[in-house]
Amino acid sequence: MPITKRKRNQVLTKTKKKTPEKKELLVKKLKQSLKKYQRAIIFQYKNLSTNPLKEIQQAWKADSKLFIGKNKVMQVGLGRNEEQSATKNSYLLSPFLKGETGLLLTNKTLQEIQEYCDTYKIPEFARAGHIADQTIVLKEGIDTLKGFGHSLEPYLRKLGLNTQLINQQIVLNEKFVLSQEGKPLTVEQTKLLRLMDQKLAYLEITPLCVLEKNGTFKKL
Repeated sequence: MPITKRKRNQVLTKTKKKTPEKKELLVKKLKQSLKKYQRAIIFQYKNLSTNPLKEIQQAWKADSKLFIGKNKVMQVGLGRNEEQSATKNSYLLSPFLKGETGLLLTNKTLQEIQEYCDTYKIPEFARAGHIADQTIVLKEGIDTLKGFGHSLEPYLRKLGLNTQLINQQIVLNEKFVLSQEGKPLTVEQTKLLRLMDQKLAYLEITPLCVLEKNGTFKKL
């Protein structure tokens, strides 16, 4: 009897490494864009997910351009020293491009950008290590997990809940601390919070520095 090969599921979330050509294209695009806008702003972000990012890009589309997620390549585009600087003093922006940061090229005023960042704070699912600002305790019994299908019970146990199935209903045998105020969240807690649609974090955007087209640089 011939052996049938099982189909392997492709991992779609794995990102391909950027080729040198793509990096060069991004550097070229950044340098060209620098000359088109009145100011460049480096900003820091926390808890940024795909949908809010799309909303921000749409909101700033008419008079701004956003670069995010390619810090080292952007540093090359801006220049890492005065000799490499793409425009006057653009190299001063490079040290701020580390961690969860991005580059905004814009014709909006700095005040407009700051006001937008101050008001655009939306709830987001917390990540592991986030310090909880509230305590959430799941009560023991059948009512706590009644919204979950019975097939999910093994997964809930894997995440640390003491559960069992009774008549196809998931029962929580003892109370469980889903989050504790002032304590960092574990990976298991964040997964449970997501399952229960509990958003304990907020998207935050903070401008770090600005470079005007005339070369005036300011740390914010």
